[in-house]
Amino acid sequence: MRVAVIGLGAIGAQVLWQLSRVNEVEVDGFDKEYPGHPSAGVGGESRLFWNLEMAEPAYVPLIERAAVAWRELEASSGQSLRDPTGVLIYGGEQDVQMQCALNSAKALEVPVDPLEASALRRRFPHFAFDDHAFGLWDRDGAVIRPERTVEVTVELARRNGAIVHEFNPVTALDVTGSMLSVLSLSGKQKFDRVVMCCGGWTSKLVPHIQDEVVTRRLTSLWFNARQDDFIDLPPFLRTAPQYCYGIPSHDRRSIKLGLGFNDHYATGDADTLPRQLEGAELEAELNKFEWIREGMLPWLSRRPYRVETYVESYTRSMLEYIRPHIENPNVIIVTGFSGHGFRVSPAIGEIVCQLVVDGKTSLDIGFMERANPVFSILDPKHGTTTHNSVMASGPSRA
Repeated sequence: MRVAVIGLGAIGAQVLWQLSRVNEVEVDGFDKEYPGHPSAGVGGESRLFWNLEMAEPAYVPLIERAAVAWRELEASSGQSLRDPTGVLIYGGEQDVQMQCALNSAKALEVPVDPLEASALRRRFPHFAFDDHAFGLWDRDGAVIRPERTVEVTVELARRNGAIVHEFNPVTALDVTGSMLSVLSLSGKQKFDRVVMCCGGWTSKLVPHIQDEVVTRRLTSLWFNARQDDFIDLPPFLRTAPQYCYGIPSHDRRSIKLGLGFNDHYATGDADTLPRQLEGAELEAELNKFEWIREGMLPWLSRRPYRVETYVESYTRSMLEYIRPHIENPNVIIVTGFSGHGFRVSPAIGEIVCQLVVDGKTSLDIGFMERANPVFSILDPKHGTTTHNSVMASGPSRA
């Protein structure tokens, strides 16, 4: 069986590696740049791995498998791809996401420390916690090295015989014949199976998913402290309706901050969205983060020293889109990871490999397709949507 994997980012790299381990499979991977490049959804030097689920209870087995799969990937590569830092999830105890996290902690029996406001203040004095704050310290949480993970995983696949086509974007996919035709800069090639893992670019090759999946440009900001000193701050996720996250740099002297879906730039085309921010557009983007600097982390410098943009894809349910092409089941579309795909990517690689080889998976993923939408797509051409309450960001209105 000959298989093409189109897109070698967080998910495509894992799919490529898993398929390369199957004896009867020959696998080719295509990327418009190179594995680990920073201009899609992989860049930014850090991602969070946490062991709790904040939205969908049916997702819990996938997280459990992902924790094991990460260890297997690190053992196979001999590389440390995650820094074991622990991760703090905090917000209001009655927040929907917090309640889901609490329930998943019980279901998974992961080591977590529940922390009331007073305990949070003692343990993490750099935060400005209000009196209603509640936290869960995920002891086994970690910070992922995303670019390195993709690079290492694709190299493992190469060693197993996978062929990697760098700087070779796929421009067309013909699903009508008995064999699938993939057209790239190197010409037309025939495959038995194709896996689409193109993130925010997927809808350009399979436009029928535009009613289910939208593309967003997210912005990450890096801040120094006002005083150049060690920052005793953990990686953290704050639950909606004040959703945000922060990941300290490796030297603990700065922190990367990010916001959720509603604060991302909407687009219907990942190739035309503005990537370099300046002037009024940059000022507007910085203003979205002011409530974090003023109300949560007031010791941060007034302005960030680094601003970067990335591309993500989101489904209406905020759960992954893993489905066969509507015209040909030999094409599997894997997209819409909605900002949380990296932490489960090794497990997703296994699942997609099973779908390609066996036509079924060992983990139930049917809930992803059955899940109810949490926003509506108003204009697929421009990517505009209704408000997404699941990922609401902003200061407390209390």
